[in-house]
Amino acid sequence: MRISLIGTVHAESGRANVAELRTILERLQPDVIFAEIPTANLADYRDGSHGNLESAAVALYRERRPVNVVPVDLNKPSDEFFSKSEEMFKKVERTSPKYRRLMDQNSLETRDHGFPYLNSDRCARAWAAIYDEVRETVEWIGDDELRQIYALWSETNDRRETGMLENINGYCIRGALSHGVLLLGAGHRRAMVEKVQEQRGVGAPGVSWKLEGSLD
Repeated sequence: MRISLIGTVHAESGRANVAELRTILERLQPDVIFAEIPTANLADYRDGSHGNLESAAVALYRERRPVNVVPVDLNKPSDEFFSKSEEMFKKVERTSPKYRRLMDQNSLETRDHGFPYLNSDRCARAWAAIYDEVRETVEWIGDDELRQIYALWSETNDRRETGMLENINGYCIRGALSHGVLLLGAGHRRAMVEKVQEQRGVGAPGVSWKLEGSLD
């Protein structure tokens, strides 16, 4: 089975829009779509009411080609986790002009260049710089509680990415399809690429990942 990794955004922005993602899916014609959602959100995701770009594009694609959608994310973290993480990012944003510049530049690139940017090395480097600045700013602020929130946020993302890869491998072992697509937020793409490369030779047999140039 071949799996194409497609970096996405959850909200439309310029050329990163529903129509463009639908076009990519129609060009790739996957047999299965792996979705960055927990099982509880599957029904809303499939019918387009989940409220994000990927869900809307997948619902339109499935009108003509009713492929299977497989949720691969872990269960949603607590509301407290989201509220504390959001407050952490707000503090970083207020504190760091560099973080604000990096985020603004990434938003402009996403708007102007869409999915080719989201799946480029340039985008991977941009997110690496953003995350480095978050970590460094949290350390500079020097608040122990903030450090704990950052550690939990980082650990949660790592656990989610590992869990998604394990769930995909499990599906591939059970299934016999030819081409899958993983729709994943671009901020996770670099970490997922590294995890796939680390497990080569020990992952699900017969699975071949297409990590670069996945849009064609």
